[in-house]
Amino acid sequence: MISEPELVGDEEPFGEPEIPGQRKDDAGDRDAAAETVTAADESWFRRPPPQAWRWALGGALVASAVWAAGLYVHESRGPDMGAYRESRNLCLDTEVKALSTTLGKVDSPRPSGREHAARDMATCWIHLVDSAAKEADQHTPTTVFVTYALHKKTDPGPEFEADVGTDMFFGDTEIAMERVDGLGERAYFVRSGGSGIPGLHVLDGQAVLTMTVSPGALSGADSDVTPTDASEIRPFMVEDMRALMAKLRS
Repeated sequence: MISEPELVGDEEPFGEPEIPGQRKDDAGDRDAAAETVTAADESWFRRPPPQAWRWALGGALVASAVWAAGLYVHESRGPDMGAYRESRNLCLDTEVKALSTTLGKVDSPRPSGREHAARDMATCWIHLVDSAAKEADQHTPTTVFVTYALHKKTDPGPEFEADVGTDMFFGDTEIAMERVDGLGERAYFVRSGGSGIPGLHVLDGQAVLTMTVSPGALSGADSDVTPTDASEIRPFMVEDMRALMAKLRS
């Protein structure tokens, strides 16, 4: 009886026989590769912790809030008044000491004014009377008209030159403008070609001031200035204007 041949030793039914140490090394390589891929994946997809994003977002929001608050405060405060104040009674602030020593004593001052959120406006009419001429009934009082505008919302600078002398136009009459140095930011001495009335216009920050002098019809016997001597009146007007500006800043 023929029997089936016996198999001697461990034989693999399929494939080539395993080489000693091969499976162990391959497993180690696969483990190393897996570790490499895992480390690479973690490095590529690693994200900052959520706390860092919250700090960055919070910082941006705080910076925006601070900027907005600063802008609101700046706009709500408005422009810098440069130490100028409102005038409740411009005639009390306007002393015209220089003009009064030349053209006569102060008589019948008439103040007026109006306060507004955008601009405060004050005016003063003053008569300068020569006593001797008044007694002789030979003198019409010299009139000094002063205006003071304090702009609280907008800058009056860009339109200052355009406004100089506009209240002195009579028909087609032209005006002569002369720059006055050392008085405010900009100042002009103005004379109307028709009436000869001198005016002084000053811009200083947010404040705009004017002073016009209309001399009387006849000059008193003791007066040093005739009604047509506008150039002689100029230094007295500048002196009184400078004193008024200092008073309004006090």
